[in-house]
Amino acid sequence: MKKSNLLLLLASALILISLAAWGYQVKNGLIVTNMRNSFSWGLYIATFAFFVGIAAGGLIVSSSVYLFNIETLKPFTRIASLSAFASILGAGAMILPDMGRVDRVWNIFVYPNFKSPLVWDVIVITAYLLITFLSVYVQLLPDWKKEGRGFLNGWTKARSPEFMDDFSKKWSKRVALVGLPVAILIHTVTALIFATQASRGWWNTALMPPDFVSVAVASGTALVLVISLLAVGKEQFDKYKGAFQIMALIVAGSLVVHFFFVSVDLIVHKWWGNPEAEEILALVFGDYGYLYAMEVLLPAFTMILFFTKKGRNSYKVLMTGSVLLFIGAFAHRLMLMFPAFNVMPLSLSIPGAGIESWAYPVALGQLREGMPVFVSSWAYMPSIVEYAVALLPFGLVLFVVTGALKLYNFLPQRRPM
Repeated sequence: MKKSNLLLLLASALILISLAAWGYQVKNGLIVTNMRNSFSWGLYIATFAFFVGIAAGGLIVSSSVYLFNIETLKPFTRIASLSAFASILGAGAMILPDMGRVDRVWNIFVYPNFKSPLVWDVIVITAYLLITFLSVYVQLLPDWKKEGRGFLNGWTKARSPEFMDDFSKKWSKRVALVGLPVAILIHTVTALIFATQASRGWWNTALMPPDFVSVAVASGTALVLVISLLAVGKEQFDKYKGAFQIMALIVAGSLVVHFFFVSVDLIVHKWWGNPEAEEILALVFGDYGYLYAMEVLLPAFTMILFFTKKGRNSYKVLMTGSVLLFIGAFAHRLMLMFPAFNVMPLSLSIPGAGIESWAYPVALGQLREGMPVFVSSWAYMPSIVEYAVALLPFGLVLFVVTGALKLYNFLPQRRPM
């Protein structure tokens, strides 16, 4: 059995497991998760933010090739667009289980509140899904014309191959003109959902949107790099080595920008030294120090590897560095949640008693024997149901990418898998 068939079976299994777990959650409610009133966002939103970032980075790579005429990367623009399309599909699917009552999602479209960044997130995700689909579609048209097949290809039969080539080049650039700013906008809006929450000191910073974009470019380019490496195989690595080196430098350069923003944010939190900032930093470097170490050290290691000439010239090192970056980027998304939700925004000041800031406890929303009703922090750990449901975007991305590579030509002079 071909590797592509095995990957499709794996993807199908992941999707089925996640859908079964989601069905169980819909039947029993969000109480089957370990999220509570005090910790309302968890693994689902972290996974959503992770895939939104990868999706943004993929189209940024594809669009930049057309807009800045980076000839070396042109063989991989189709893969970059496919990566972006699959990732935004996974991100959009991941947000639905977090809603609980997914049957009411239509209210966002019928009664939108344009003052809410969530509405703008829905708008840009929908637009992004359409743009990435168009980007893949117009790039594949010349091949579909030659092969006499393809999706929505009836109108291509009456056109000449020359016409289809010109049409594809013209519209690929037009889609890129729209796609690049939308790719940046989608992650900016997602970051603003966090940054505009003034009561959360860990999020409430103007650095979050540009930092989100820098991580998106790094992780999105890394996914394009991994898919491209797998598509060409070790036997053709030397042929496309120049493109892989450029992508590695894009990843490393984006991480430099990311670490600059991280350093500035930490310095500002520490500089002012107010009680809330001290509490946040104690959580970051204390209770969640192991996770924060993964967030910082793994991408830093990848950055150093990709800046070295030896690292950029090795198939194995490029794959390893990209995987380490994915783990670090996912830890980065998880670390958005823990410090933010474990510093309660509700507090009381009692001057006469000498209490400057007393954390006001929050009701869990659950009454169970042996459990507290009110808490001032929550040791969140995703439940088995959450882990199973969170497999959905991973399965979707794997299924779409593998299926597309199996059916169509995404690299020049190469047959489908």
